[in-house]
Amino acid sequence: MRALFLRLKPFTYIFLLLAILPNIALADITIRLLTWEGYAPDNQVAKFEALMVKKHQLKIKMVITYITSPDDYFNNIRRGEVDIIAPSHNIIKDERYKLLSQNLLLPINLDKIPNYSKILPALQNAEYATQGNNVYHVPLVHGPYGLAYNTAKFATAPDSWTIFWDKSYQGKYAVGSDYPEVNVYVAALAEGFTKNDLTDVSKLSSPAMRTRLATLIKNAGVLWEGVDSAEEFQKLFFGTAWGFSFPALLEKGQTWKMATPKEGTTGWVDGHSLTNVLAGRARHKEIAEEWINFTLSDDFQLEAIVKGIGSAPVNTAIKDRLTVDEISQFHMDDPDYFKNNIILWPTLNTRQRNFFKLLWNDALKESKAM
Repeated sequence: MRALFLRLKPFTYIFLLLAILPNIALADITIRLLTWEGYAPDNQVAKFEALMVKKHQLKIKMVITYITSPDDYFNNIRRGEVDIIAPSHNIIKDERYKLLSQNLLLPINLDKIPNYSKILPALQNAEYATQGNNVYHVPLVHGPYGLAYNTAKFATAPDSWTIFWDKSYQGKYAVGSDYPEVNVYVAALAEGFTKNDLTDVSKLSSPAMRTRLATLIKNAGVLWEGVDSAEEFQKLFFGTAWGFSFPALLEKGQTWKMATPKEGTTGWVDGHSLTNVLAGRARHKEIAEEWINFTLSDDFQLEAIVKGIGSAPVNTAIKDRLTVDEISQFHMDDPDYFKNNIILWPTLNTRQRNFFKLLWNDALKESKAM
């Protein structure tokens, strides 16, 4: 190759360089994302990759892997196999994973994420997402473990969690079965406990709480696993739900909505964090932050979050692009709704987590004996 170049005339060098430079600039960068299904749809990934070519003249390859448990985050970071993760808010400071104490996450440069300013104020710079002056988690989507109800069965929406213990609804409601702590929260709120009591093991150990949990299980028509489904909910009046079943229920001719219990509703926030695998890889980190900013964009929040998975957007700027029903469903016309009504799941320690599992398992056994 060197001998060939020595025989070429000067103008030929220019021609060859012009031909080669675009290919040099169009470098390959792979970003590995470990996330929940639905958070990185193929069409949105393709849009992002095209945007990076246009903006940075870089050929980006997003490698998407779906998780089945939060444990997957820790294991993949330790193996150096993931750049971006999508944990829930209560995972960041969970002592099991030591994401911050062992420096497994990198601070996110908010200067690279201009769409952060569009996020619901209650979700910006939240305690669970920050340490010192650094932000380690940027929200993507949020939602309740809510009281869902079939509008055809109620003239007015249920206004209290206590409806689950109304004997007239025995066998007519559903309860999720694989998140023990959130059902304990529901029972505790119905029992009259405040949000500050939800991790108080001594109070939650009362005989009244144990009976309440066992009764909740005993009288349920469905104990669903994973996510609420239209098939399980279509014959019921109400239930605890994420709300993922609502679009399919609507296709079946049923309109389901989330109630606003006076006791409050517990909820979650999923978002993005950067792993220490990006340390020393400035260009990769920049692209990873571009992805976070992209997922906060108006189009992504509307198409992937609202229309795609039927969940609540974190971007408040898209209100004008939502239907009247969507604005109502996600309380987009009430900027204080989240702050006043949603009780974020607390970060549990090992003792609390074991207690919730034991309490739920005991309730399952007791319900069979009732």
